[in-house]
Amino acid sequence: MTDDASTFVDLDLVDKVVDLIPEHTWGFVRNYLVDQLVDVMPSTVLEKLTGDPVGFDKAEAILHDYYQTHSNEDLITDAFKILGAENTLYMLDSWQLDKQPETGDLCSSDPACLSTMQGEQTQDN
Repeated sequence: MTDDASTFVDLDLVDKVVDLIPEHTWGFVRNYLVDQLVDVMPSTVLEKLTGDPVGFDKAEAILHDYYQTHSNEDLITDAFKILGAENTLYMLDSWQLDKQPETGDLCSSDPACLSTMQGEQTQDN
């Protein structure tokens, strides 16, 4: 089920998106996008990655490590490919990352932060 339209990613758009995301928000962006990527991962891919068809936590840990050591462009490119560019852009825009205070990495020490950001997203729309 591969078609050229679904695998094409506008790399200029990826670069623009990466440039617009404030540095202090990348931890939050990475956490949220990894969670979304694992949520849509087919069980066959999950099993290949973790050895367990329901190894969601292990898959998240593997992808967090992977994207922590790879470029932000890789993360956005993969999100565009897997989640769709429009969905990814909508999520990023709805968080208003440019308005988040620079008081450290968003959600880095608060496990409830992700659900709070998701809640704010739905309240603002």
